[in-house]
Amino acid sequence: MSRPPPPAYQAPAAHNSPGANQHRPPPPYGAPGAVTIARHQGGGMGMEATMTRVKVSSVRDAGVMAQLGQEVSLDDSSRHDMELLANYYAIVRSMERLEKAYIGGGISDDKVYEQECQKLIPRFATLREGLPEDMQDPRTSIPTFMSKYHLQANFAANRFSIGVPATVSVGGGGDSSTPKALHVAEAVQAYITVMDSLRLNMCATDQIHPLTTDIVNALNKIAVLPPDFEPRAKVKKWLQTLSAMRATDELDEDQTRQFLFDLEASHQEFVQWLHNL
Repeated sequence: MSRPPPPAYQAPAAHNSPGANQHRPPPPYGAPGAVTIARHQGGGMGMEATMTRVKVSSVRDAGVMAQLGQEVSLDDSSRHDMELLANYYAIVRSMERLEKAYIGGGISDDKVYEQECQKLIPRFATLREGLPEDMQDPRTSIPTFMSKYHLQANFAANRFSIGVPATVSVGGGGDSSTPKALHVAEAVQAYITVMDSLRLNMCATDQIHPLTTDIVNALNKIAVLPPDFEPRAKVKKWLQTLSAMRATDELDEDQTRQFLFDLEASHQEFVQWLHNL
């Protein structure tokens, strides 16, 4: 007498079991629930490619969605672009942490904050030289870049767009222990230096930006200046304009004449304020 065949195997229902999905294998390559990304490791001729599966539901950016599932070959140009974006991300995140630490009181020494900030600002300006045109202005490029990767860096965007540390752009009352006449002399000399440079057609950003920063720094050292001092506000406005430009950019003839006009007016107002003390 022959035995009846064993019953066919039936998979248990997954929706009634709390842990039913814990050990479910990922969908195979090419399945609707997964996409395949090619990643290259190593360097030179020995570079090896590894495959990674990513859930489609976890990807929000439409541009990234369109690229998923495509095999990507990293040539020298692509690798260069990836390195630029990686450095861009690292510098922006570093500035964001620095700004938050300063705001939260984690950095009590203004000089330490200024030193670290002045290291990041020129690095960011140099990095922008290799980026596309749509990533030149930090006021728009940083929020766009961070939004794409679901990060927040509003403080970094503000600092890079201003181009100077907060202690310079906002001021801080100056140092009352140093004779006021010394700071006044520094401010006057800084004004004259920038105006003479513009008259000599030194209009490149990397030439004018540091000299303009010297004016704001010198004015900030004068403790008795009012916080809303109009001559300083005029110079800061141009400093922000220069900060949004690339190092190799130059002021055109109209900008140069306007900048020189504003500097002369600011200088005269500053001198008049000194006479009224």
